[in-house]
Amino acid sequence: MNERDPEQLNMPDASEDYALEDIVREFGGDAPKEPVSGDTIPFSAVKEPSSDTISFPPVRSKPSTESDTIVFSPVAAEKEDASDTIAFTPVHAEQPSEKGATIRFVPPVRAEDASLEESQDADTAALPAPIPIPTQKERQKTAELTPQSVLKETAAGRIFLLVRTVLLGLSAIASVFLTLYAVRDWVFPGLSKETSCVLLMILLSVSVLLSYDVLWRGVRDLIRFHPSPFTLSIPLIVLAGIDAFRAAPARCGNYCGAVTLLLLFLMCALCAERSGRLHTLRTVCGFQNPMGIFNTPQVNKGAPSLRRDPANVGSFLIDLLQKDKPQMLLSIYCTVLFPLSAALAFLLTRRSGDFFFAWLLLLLGGLPFFSALSYPRIFALLARRLSRIGGALSGWHSAKIFGGKHTIIIRDEDLFPIGGITTNGMKIFGAHRPNRIISYALAALDAAGSPLTELFETLLKAQYGTHSVVSQHRFYDNSGIGAEIAGDVVLVGSLAFMHSMGVQMPAGAKVRLAVYVSVNGELAGIFAFKYKANTSSRKGLHDVLANRNFSVVLATRDFLITPELIAAKYRLPTDHMKFPAYPERLRLAELDPNRKAEQGGLIAKDTFGAFASTVAAGRTLRIASLVSLVTCLFVAVLGIALCSLIVLWNSHDAASPVHLLTFQILWALVLDFVTFILLRF
Repeated sequence: MNERDPEQLNMPDASEDYALEDIVREFGGDAPKEPVSGDTIPFSAVKEPSSDTISFPPVRSKPSTESDTIVFSPVAAEKEDASDTIAFTPVHAEQPSEKGATIRFVPPVRAEDASLEESQDADTAALPAPIPIPTQKERQKTAELTPQSVLKETAAGRIFLLVRTVLLGLSAIASVFLTLYAVRDWVFPGLSKETSCVLLMILLSVSVLLSYDVLWRGVRDLIRFHPSPFTLSIPLIVLAGIDAFRAAPARCGNYCGAVTLLLLFLMCALCAERSGRLHTLRTVCGFQNPMGIFNTPQVNKGAPSLRRDPANVGSFLIDLLQKDKPQMLLSIYCTVLFPLSAALAFLLTRRSGDFFFAWLLLLLGGLPFFSALSYPRIFALLARRLSRIGGALSGWHSAKIFGGKHTIIIRDEDLFPIGGITTNGMKIFGAHRPNRIISYALAALDAAGSPLTELFETLLKAQYGTHSVVSQHRFYDNSGIGAEIAGDVVLVGSLAFMHSMGVQMPAGAKVRLAVYVSVNGELAGIFAFKYKANTSSRKGLHDVLANRNFSVVLATRDFLITPELIAAKYRLPTDHMKFPAYPERLRLAELDPNRKAEQGGLIAKDTFGAFASTVAAGRTLRIASLVSLVTCLFVAVLGIALCSLIVLWNSHDAASPVHLLTFQILWALVLDFVTFILLRF
């Protein structure tokens, strides 16, 4: 664990020193004769009546060996017919800039910034074509798609579905016991086998009536050219009835109990599918200002990266209602299984044997009863778990986005929400007024979008100060901000930044966690802060750091938040955290995701704990679903092989429905145990 003295939290091992002359020259002025005063850069511009914005581009001169020097030279302005903005260049003259004009400063262009702009231009060029304007019918359909409307539609008839599922379960249990008696004489003494066979057919008929929506789902999937296990239940019911009337009385109707058990699994799949959506939609309806978890590959040099941004609920609902990939793969398998089993049954019974019995046996052996239940059950369990912490997954879309390796972009609010940061005193040096130094610090921090601006706003109101305007500013790699405010060169940063810039520190100016403000090379103020660890952030950090598939990148605008501070406050190892330079952290912390970003889930609470738990649930959904799918395909191939051998050998004893039921139930229990392990650990 990285534990260091909090006094040294902001002290790097080595830093580059800057002279005050270089600092002032960097902002466009001449080197001052006295170290305590900075030259003011006058600007003169000719302003057209329709223009109220002045901008000037910097022209880079030959860099020196000590620091980058930016020289501003006059450039002729170009008029555009359709533009109200005219470019002006500053010249050193006695005439000041015209009042009311807004000066826009273009920061210095470094080599790494140039390469970054080229990569951003390449990303922009690679953007997809603009989305076509939706028609009035499409807009009306999207407007009607709200969490409340989808929840109302999903919840309709849920109680009736649960009641029918319970009754179907009782019918399936009775069918299993009757099957055992009809074959082995284990139960129901005094009941004839013929009577038990008749009861099995009656129970199958009742089960078909109770599970009418299973049959309707099968027909609907067939019409959409996506056959599913629901679709195969229809020919299985027909084949079981044919076998019940055509088979010998000793075996009559025995396979009706197996088909009844299949209908129960399919009904449970429908209940699990509806339960998962209900838990998700109820959670989403409870959101007031939800945050979305976005995959933004363009942010971190093309690598998949996850972060929180304002959510798009409509897009989430569309993804939630889409068909999942395991169902699509099962649909392909069912499409192949139906004609393949018929052809195989015909070949095996061409010389002797019962074709309908062989086809029924191959279909029952090649269709795992739990195949339709595997994915919906996993999603329902995860949706119920996330509903307790304010998270929601958009089905398989979330599993696809959150699966694999990702870079987690952590920002200020993820680690230390603004409510957990408090002021711990301030100290003003020299003849500077407190309200002036607070205003300078606030203006520089606001240019960087630092979350500390809210605290400085409170300090400024307490001192009855006024806001200052930054004429030009830049960000330094070693976590600092330089700005020109009212003709003064202002530096705002940590203690390490002040040392690297050559600012003299008086005795006793070393504070644990503080924002340092320098004016014209002299230390002007120190503002100390306290950072409080957040319980949700601690849990989220623990989950993310413990997962080897996640790499953590800090994108903190607050230059006081460092890996050392995180290790000291949260008592977690931060050796593998990436901590890029300050300008890069500001770029990664940008809020608005572009059109390449994909939304994978929603969270209600603006906490890192809910973020990490939702991402982890999406990964679990993907892994568990793929394991279930692979298990189903393995059991299907094994079942077809065994049933083919039974038909080939014409072994009626091995073809007992008791063996088939045992085969299906045992594999269902195995998959249930594997799913429990994956969801638990």
